[in-house]
Parts: sequence; C-alpha cells; structure tokens
Amino acid sequence: MFIIINRMEVPEEHRERFEEVFKTRAHAVDRRPGFISAQILRPTEGNTYIVMTRWESEDNFNEWVNSPEFIEGHRRRDEFKNAEGHFALKSKVERYEVFAE
Repeated sequence: MFIIINRMEVPEEHRERFEEVFKTRAHAVDRRPGFISAQILRPTEGNTYIVMTRWESEDNFNEWVNSPEFIEGHRRRDEFKNAEGHFALKSKVERYEVFAE
C-alpha cells in the first residue's frame, strides 16, 4: 500500500470555504484504478489540514496525477488564490510506503 499525505496550511479566512470544497468534492479520485480511500483531517490546533489518500501502488497515484479526473478534482482550486493571483494555501506532499500493519 502507498500513502500520500498532503499537509495544507489554510489561512483562517479560507478555512470555511476549504472545508466546504472538500465536503462537496467531485469524488473524481474515487474512480481511479488503485485508489483505496481518502481522509481529510481538520487540525485541533493551528492551521495545517492533512489530506491523506491510500493507493494500491505509487504507480496508481502517479497515473491519477496525470489524469483527466485529477483536473476535474482540482477544478475549484482557483478559489484559493490571493490578490496577486498566487495559490494562497501552502502545501507539502509526502509519500509513504506501508511496510507493516
């Protein structure tokens, strides 16, 4: 199993909309081969949300990133641009391989 963790810093002014976007997401990733599950974790302190997806393999994840479903699933990302037109949410993607359960 392969796990992607995306740590997203969400400024206070974007938190409500960020959560709404995820609650009403397109579920495009759910249609991809090798996709297992997704969880979106809200911080109890601070402003870093975690988007965690589980995949059968790293190849399945890489194929998702280069798919039409990825574009569909990220269509509303532009809502989070700042005044300069840059993405207002900081994001750090981490990749993990499950070696024991």
